[in-house]
Amino acid sequence: MSDALEIKNQIEELGKTLKIERDTNDALLEKQNKLEGGQAELKEKLDKVSSAADDILEIKENLEKTMAAVKRNGGSFEDELDNNDVDVKSFNEGIKIWLKGGMPESIDRLELNDVQRKALQSNIDPQGGYTINPFIGSLEKRLFDTSPIRQMASVQTIGTNRYVGYYDDDEFDTGWIGEIESRSDTDTADVGQFSIDIRGLYSRFKVSEDSLEDSGWNLESWASESVAMKMAREEASKFINGDNIKQPFGLLTGTVKTSSPKVYTRGQVGTITTAGATAITSDELITLQDTLKTGYMASFVMNRGTRSYIRTLKDGQGNYLWQTFYQQGVPDELLGQPVAIYEDMPDIASGAIAVAYGDIRSTYQIIDRTGMSILKDPYTADTTGQVVFRFKRRVGGSIKNWDSIKYLKQA
Repeated sequence: MSDALEIKNQIEELGKTLKIERDTNDALLEKQNKLEGGQAELKEKLDKVSSAADDILEIKENLEKTMAAVKRNGGSFEDELDNNDVDVKSFNEGIKIWLKGGMPESIDRLELNDVQRKALQSNIDPQGGYTINPFIGSLEKRLFDTSPIRQMASVQTIGTNRYVGYYDDDEFDTGWIGEIESRSDTDTADVGQFSIDIRGLYSRFKVSEDSLEDSGWNLESWASESVAMKMAREEASKFINGDNIKQPFGLLTGTVKTSSPKVYTRGQVGTITTAGATAITSDELITLQDTLKTGYMASFVMNRGTRSYIRTLKDGQGNYLWQTFYQQGVPDELLGQPVAIYEDMPDIASGAIAVAYGDIRSTYQIIDRTGMSILKDPYTADTTGQVVFRFKRRVGGSIKNWDSIKYLKQA
């Protein structure tokens, strides 16, 4: 079955499931209003249907992400490598020989055929460590694709350990005058400065020399499962919740500003506080949306559990706030705006920021210093017949615009 057909089928199934979810929710609300029995059974059914809807939504989103990645790569991962004149199989075989040979800076003495030699010469860069492409580089792309905030935020690569930016958040003053009145000086705009420090993310593990000599393991699978996916989860998590000590400054780490949340204050995020610690109302979501200036390309940000909760909310006229579009590539909307699912967002709980609303590209800056590098150390654990492998990447992140994001914080 083609991906396009599979997405079409998932969309059709989603439509049926969401209709059942809303019908069940309506029946439950009616019984609650009339104080009738049978609510427990309906609540249990609603939970099961909502869980099924979440699963279908996730399958649909993953298929669409896969198709988008394939489209970006010009057809497939292998096609991208072919365009770069690199043979996938030969590179994979050559890289194993290179590892077993001690990862030398020169590959002249390795027993490589011409195709393997060409593949390695094009994709190994000895710079104190070894940055390997396309496989480590391709894993880097896979890492990016697993982090929605990286897709939506601003991303820049620098050559130093600190990024310096400027706040253009003030404005020049103006005034009205008569035809021949004297002109006095008006206030000038003040520009602020901020910096984003580069942080280090690493993985270190040992492999026996015998395993390197005898194993036929797949390098791409090993690197992807052992390092890249873990780094992806860590990076995504800290871009959301990082403490700015050894980690990035997270999207939710800003100082909350509950008084006059519409009014801009540098270094603070306008925040709406819910009335309940474990509930969100439609009016609170509408108020949250109203605090953000209309010029920003905004979206709601939440995790899947919060999405499941909000899908059942209605406005004062009995209309559902959540709008599902049964078209491929068209995201669902909440109050007319798209919703981004970040699993690192907190669940609805006392004191948690379960929902944010804003323009993520304008709000959050990600800084890349280096891609993922690998260094083999045959000396540290040589007495035990082991080789130490070190993976590392350097990255930073922080809020750069305090006006383009708003929080909804639970009481």
